[in-house]
Amino acid sequence: GRQLINETPAAIVPDAIVEYDDDKDIYIAYLADGRMPSLRINQEYARMAADKALPKQDREFVRTNLGNAQWLIDALNQRRQTLLRVINVVVTAQRDFFDQGPQAVRPLPMTQVADQLGVHVATVSRAVAGKYLQTPRGVFPLRQFFTGGTQNESGEDVSWESIKAAMREVVDAEDKSSPLSDDAIADALKAKGVEIARRTVAKYRAQLDIPPARMRKQF
Repeated sequence: GRQLINETPAAIVPDAIVEYDDDKDIYIAYLADGRMPSLRINQEYARMAADKALPKQDREFVRTNLGNAQWLIDALNQRRQTLLRVINVVVTAQRDFFDQGPQAVRPLPMTQVADQLGVHVATVSRAVAGKYLQTPRGVFPLRQFFTGGTQNESGEDVSWESIKAAMREVVDAEDKSSPLSDDAIADALKAKGVEIARRTVAKYRAQLDIPPARMRKQF
C-alpha cells in the first residue's frame, strides 16, 4: 500500500500576493493569476451566430452556447473580483499582523467582512475556501485571518490565532528539561495579559501539534 503514497508534498501556490509599498506605507494585494490564460469567446463561433447563411436552428444553437460561455466568463471574473475585495478588507483589518507577526492577528468574523462588502457571509466563505495568501511574513491560508477572539486584561480584543501564536512562543522558550504543564502555560499566558482555561490550553496545544509536557521532556 505504501507504493501508492506520494511522499513528495505538494507545493502551495498562493492565490494572491501582498506586498509592502515603502513610499505610501501601505500593503497592496493583487491576485497571482498572471500566468493563467484569459478566457475569450471564439470569434469564429461569434461570426457563425450572425451568419444568416446558416440555418436558423444552427444559429440559435451557437447563440445559446455563446451565451452560456459568456455567462461562465462573467461568473469567473466576478469571483476573482470578490476574492480581491475580500483580501483587501483582510489586509486593512489585519495591518498589525503584517507589521508585527502572528501574535498581532485581530478578531475578524466573516459576518463583519460580509457586511462591509454588502454580500452574504456564504459568499465570503466560498471565496476564501482553499485559498492561500503570500505575504512578507510567509504563505498563510486566507481563512486563518478570519477568527473570533476574547479580551485581555486591558480590555483589548485578542484573536484566538494570536493566542495560539503566544502559546507557541511560550512552549518554544520553555526549559526542555522541565517542560511546562498546561496549567503552567495558562499561567504564562495570563502573565502576558491573556487569561484562558487549562482545557482551552490543551485544546489549542493539540491543534498546534504540541505534545503534552511528558513527551516534550528532553534528558
